[in-house]
Amino acid sequence: MNYRLASALALSMLFTMALLYATLSLPAALHTYLIEYFPDYGLAEWVEARRVVEALRPIGYVSLLTVTALVAAGFASKRFKASLLGSLAVDLPTFSYFASTMFFLAGVGLFRLLWIPFIDMDPWLLKLGHAVLLPYVALSILVTPKLAGLAFILAGCFVFSFGTATWLYGRSRGVELIDFWAYRLSRHPQYLGFLLWSYGLMVTPLWWGWVKGGYVPTPSLPWLLAALIVMTVALSEEALLTKRFGERYIRYREAVPFLFPAPRKLRSATARPIKLLLDRPYPTSVKEAFLVTVLYGALLIASSIPVAYFLP
Repeated sequence: MNYRLASALALSMLFTMALLYATLSLPAALHTYLIEYFPDYGLAEWVEARRVVEALRPIGYVSLLTVTALVAAGFASKRFKASLLGSLAVDLPTFSYFASTMFFLAGVGLFRLLWIPFIDMDPWLLKLGHAVLLPYVALSILVTPKLAGLAFILAGCFVFSFGTATWLYGRSRGVELIDFWAYRLSRHPQYLGFLLWSYGLMVTPLWWGWVKGGYVPTPSLPWLLAALIVMTVALSEEALLTKRFGERYIRYREAVPFLFPAPRKLRSATARPIKLLLDRPYPTSVKEAFLVTVLYGALLIASSIPVAYFLP
C-alpha cells in the first residue's frame, strides 16, 4: 500500500470516527452541559417554562433567518460550502431527540430553537416531509425499527468514509476529475453519506421514543429541506463541472448515478420532471438547479400530506 493511499484511508477513518462520535456521544455530552443552563421543567412549572420560551423565541426566529441568509448567500456567491453549512444547521435540532425531557427546550433540546417558527405555526408542519419516511418503514418490515434506523446511520458513515478516501487519494495524485472507486457508484458519495447518516438520525424518534411531557413530530420537513439544499449544491456544482470539463464530464454524468446507485431506467424515470421543466435532462446554472429542487420539493411535500396522517 503506497503512502498516498494509506494517508487517504487514515484521514477518512478519522472523519468517520468523528462522525460516529458526533452521533453516539456528543449529544449526551452536550445535554449534560446544557441542562445546567437550560433545565427541565415539570407540569407544575409550566409558567416558568412558558416564560423561558417567550424569552428564547426571538432567538429562534433570528437563527432561522440567519441560516436562510447563509444558504442564499452561498448560492448567490457560488460559495457552496456556506450553503452546505446552512443545510447542516437546518438539520442540527434532530439531535434534540436524544434528550428525554418534559420541557422541549431543556438541555440539548435547545437546538429546537431553530424550529420555533414552524412549531409556533403548527408542529404538524414538521411532518410535511413524511413521504421520505417510506424507505425506513419498508426496511422496518424486514428488520426491527431500531436496526433499520441504525443501518442508515452506519451506511451513511461508511459511504462518507469511502467517498472521502477516494477524494483524498485522487487529490493527492493530482487527479482533476475523480471518477474511480466511490465515484463510479455515485457522482456525489460524500453528499450521499451525509444524507444517509442524517436520515438515520431523523427517524430516531420512531424507535427511540418521544419527549416525555410533550409531542414534537418526527422532523421530516427539516431533513427534506436540508436534503434539497444539498441537492441544489450538487446540481450547481455539476453545471460548473460541465463547463470546465465539457464532453468528458458529460460522459461521466451519463454513466454514473447522481446519488443512489440505480438501474438506468429508474434513473431516467426519476429525472423526467427535470426534462419537463427545463426541456433538457440536467440544469446548466445555479438558477435552474434551484428550480429543479423546488419542483422535487413541492412534489415530495404534496405527497407527504396523506402519509403524515398515518405516521407520527
